[in-house]
Amino acid sequence: MFPALLLAAGLAANARAEDPKPAEADPAVVPAAAPLPAAAPLPEAAPLPAAPPAREKLRWLVVPNLSYDSDDKLGFGARAEVVQPEAGLDPYKSSFVVHAFLTTNGYHHHRFRFDLVGLGPEGRERVTGHFAFRAWLNDGYWGVGNGTEREVAYEGAGADDPDRKRYRYSLIQPFGQLALRHRIVGPLSAFASVNVRYSLVDAEPTALLTEQQPLGMDGGLGVQLIGGVLWDTREPEVTPDKGWVLEASARGVTGAYTFGGPFASARAWAKLGPGVVLGQRVMGEWLFGDVPFYEMVHWGGSLPIAGFGGADTLRGMAFGRWRAPGKAIANTELRIDVLHHTFLKQDVRWQLVPFVDIGTVWGADADATAPAPTLPIHPTGGGGVRVIWAETLVGRVDAGVSQDLTDEGDALEWGIYLMFDHMF
Repeated sequence: MFPALLLAAGLAANARAEDPKPAEADPAVVPAAAPLPAAAPLPEAAPLPAAPPAREKLRWLVVPNLSYDSDDKLGFGARAEVVQPEAGLDPYKSSFVVHAFLTTNGYHHHRFRFDLVGLGPEGRERVTGHFAFRAWLNDGYWGVGNGTEREVAYEGAGADDPDRKRYRYSLIQPFGQLALRHRIVGPLSAFASVNVRYSLVDAEPTALLTEQQPLGMDGGLGVQLIGGVLWDTREPEVTPDKGWVLEASARGVTGAYTFGGPFASARAWAKLGPGVVLGQRVMGEWLFGDVPFYEMVHWGGSLPIAGFGGADTLRGMAFGRWRAPGKAIANTELRIDVLHHTFLKQDVRWQLVPFVDIGTVWGADADATAPAPTLPIHPTGGGGVRVIWAETLVGRVDAGVSQDLTDEGDALEWGIYLMFDHMF
């Protein structure tokens, strides 16, 4: 309104200047024009609200999953993933994954996972949920202890021979896990999780497991509580080329069996040159109490890692090859970029990855089913390929060899794994 009033006043002043003064007008009787009132000062304009940051485009992917694992053989499935990126949050604002998977050797892993980052008034909270049906219908058991030996006589058993199940059993284990992570200051965070699982165990009458009857044959419900602290300086999170993740935690389990113990791990990445990253992981856990045999190869900590041997721990060694209440592994790999291109308007990187893994177990009772260890450290080694799409989806192929113990001496075993996600 104020500019309009100024314009009207200006027009009126121009009209008075241009009109001729009447000749007969008597200045004595013509009143002088009243002065215009002083204009009020123009108030300062309120600042416009800052525009909200542009929301990054939602990313989604639906892919079939055809894989091979030397433990579980040929696998089939599908994976759907939806990721909402957001500036300032690593690796994203939210992620939702649905994954259905089964193999010709009886392994099932059907899961739903969500990950919500930057929650709470100051964005310090992160909530992750993981709900899955897992079943190993042809899992391996070779006894408890660090010196178990495979009996070669059973390796050549025919498909119809009951002895081919000598080292086999079935474990069905649906579970759900909910985890909360709180950033305390800088890279220091605390986390807590609750994991509820139910275990069903079955073995043939001729199986070694049936013969030895270790603790855990009855399976049952287990409620697991985990808590600890993390020091996380990864950059970026999913495909880091520098930084550390240090973890100290403990878990306690109650239900059919009561046990628990401390867990510690260190993961580190260092960029050695353009497109070359050195990765290292050291991880150990020692459980006390009534530890069922199947939990001796499952890990506590902030991530639900399964196996002592296999794709996620010791590549080239059979899943569950050695087991005891205490276990430790070390993994070293070199991630070398060899090719860059785009796919669906997203960046794609290909890597070659040579690796070395080692592991050991300890803490079995005096009446353990294995003799004193003859090879306390179990090494594996090999190489792999990674394909990284949009820096959040990682596919990998690894092939490794290991040294195994048999009643006829040392033997070389091999494994090949086609999986999602970096090993660590």
